[in-house]
Amino acid sequence: AITDKQVAETGFKLLIRWPRGSRNEYMKTLANTPQNHFENIMNYFDDRLTNAILECLNNIIQSIKHAARGFKNCEYLKAISYLRCEAFEVTVT
Repeated sequence: AITDKQVAETGFKLLIRWPRGSRNEYMKTLANTPQNHFENIMNYFDDRLTNAILECLNNIIQSIKHAARGFKNCEYLKAISYLRCEAFEVTVT
């Protein structure tokens, strides 16, 4: 795992160099996506914060929606989501 911001920045630039130099327009577009989020990616090395918990909870809620094939109303979806996600305790320090 990379822990140094300078090493990460150098590696990031090397990572997107090849697709940006490609003649394939899809590869150039692919390289633009991480480039557009460069500042946010580099902020990880300052704060060590990610949105992993939120992504996990979203994945659980999406699986609930898929398994149910629809709910009568939004209140049912909220109730089931709270029940399935209750194992997660989010603490902010």
